[in-house]
Amino acid sequence: MSATAILSVTNPNAVFFGFGNRTFCCRSNFAKPSSRLFHSSSPMKPLTLSSRFSPLISTNKSLKSSVFKRFDTLMEWQECKVKMKVEVPVSVAYGLYSERESIPKWMTFISSVKVLKDKPDLSRWTLKYKAFGQNLEYAWLAKNLQPLPNQKIHWISLEGLPNRGTVRFFPLGPSSCEVELTFAYEVPLLLIPFAAALQPLMQGLIKNSLEQFAEIAKSTKTT
Repeated sequence: MSATAILSVTNPNAVFFGFGNRTFCCRSNFAKPSSRLFHSSSPMKPLTLSSRFSPLISTNKSLKSSVFKRFDTLMEWQECKVKMKVEVPVSVAYGLYSERESIPKWMTFISSVKVLKDKPDLSRWTLKYKAFGQNLEYAWLAKNLQPLPNQKIHWISLEGLPNRGTVRFFPLGPSSCEVELTFAYEVPLLLIPFAAALQPLMQGLIKNSLEQFAEIAKSTKTT
């Protein structure tokens, strides 16, 4: 038995999957951006895609192999990496980037970052950007991992849009440093048809963000 995926013509946010005589709908929701899977006979009981249909196909090895292979193809990850020289001491660059709620000042596609007061290692992020004829809006809860002062900041998402990233800082001298930002993300279902164009778009956005960061850092140093 094979799995069949069909893009909906009437609803561009939906992808329908057929397994034998059962039909499933996979949707991407802008208001609630994390992907959800709905069984056609139980529309009110969403399953996260991380379950990968395992309760339904665990008894059928050939179907399990086919479905897992197809979903591994659908759940595509992309990575962007940009490195830039910043004309401030490494401690200044590190300190500025550590202020997560200030990040939208240089990342214009990030509309807000809110650090949780009771759990300061967690923060809620919102992305808003218009591309591919869509008003894109996604959100996620991020957890900052143990940093290395003046060397590395890194995080992973715990819910919402799956992503992870690292910012590394390399001293070039007493008054300048190099900042390297690596950002990896799972391509949302709605954007899978544009995956080839999405990566260079994000690469450009991140490059512009680091350029803005360099300018803000330099002005912060002189004030």
